[in-house]
Amino acid sequence: MSQNVNRGDACALPTQKNDAGFTKKFSTGELPVEPNRYHYVWAKFCPWATPAAMMIDYTGLNKVISKFATDPLRHPGIDDDWFFGKNANDEDPVLHTTRLSQNYKKAVPNFSARPTVPALIDLTTGGVVNDSSRDIMFELGGSWKAYFDQNVPDVYPDDLKPEFDAMNTRIITDITSIPGKISDVDSQAEYDMLFNQYFDRLAQLDRRLADKRFLMGDHITLPDFWLVVSLIRFDVVFYFKSKLNKKRLVDFPNLWRYAKECYQIPAFKQNTDFTAIKQHFFQVSDDPVTSFDRVIPGGPDLSKWED
Repeated sequence: MSQNVNRGDACALPTQKNDAGFTKKFSTGELPVEPNRYHYVWAKFCPWATPAAMMIDYTGLNKVISKFATDPLRHPGIDDDWFFGKNANDEDPVLHTTRLSQNYKKAVPNFSARPTVPALIDLTTGGVVNDSSRDIMFELGGSWKAYFDQNVPDVYPDDLKPEFDAMNTRIITDITSIPGKISDVDSQAEYDMLFNQYFDRLAQLDRRLADKRFLMGDHITLPDFWLVVSLIRFDVVFYFKSKLNKKRLVDFPNLWRYAKECYQIPAFKQNTDFTAIKQHFFQVSDDPVTSFDRVIPGGPDLSKWED
């Protein structure tokens, strides 16, 4: 992405993922459920990659699945790769590669598409085995329960999967996907449709949380990871950058109470980096800032998340 692109180019939508076969799953037997064999590459700014990072820590899977975040900024002159540090020679400490494309090529040597996050990597080969945010969430939540901490309630109950999947789809379709889609509109009518879709869903979820502590009941489940990640980015980025400015998160009393409560949970807070979020969506790359659209705004006041 060139530095004059105003979108932020966070991570690819599920429908925009690379069509190169990075779709192996645990549930089908293509991948063995084996501790200490897999590594999760994510990005701290990304609303698609962060939910699984939170879930890995929340469930205790971080004891058997390692993870590492890419640098949030594109490097000068290279707009089609993610680096593992601010310097081109910085390595992922587990993979010992410097950029994500190297791990895609370990799986598909002639890989030439744009590498995207998240990416689940098999450490026996160093190659990417799955790069679908939705697949990775469902697969880890459903197939790795034997490695969850014993005191963690089931985040993806087998007998409630249809209900949970329906909620996940509503969040992903009407909230998570909207900022990326709205950046590509070329008509007022299309913008209005997506704008209303976003705020209608927020209003529905605000009403739902009037008498619920979390989305699906009294404990954290898989849909909560999806929703909270997008809510955290709403006032900080999307309200301004995506023109999603009908209301702020704080104007939805139940969503705001819920988001702040989730944020206080260590797995949510330690995987939230407001600086990285603002850097990526506004500054985009570490090229010198020479235009107003790449200036990182001073607000909003983030101390309210700690109240």
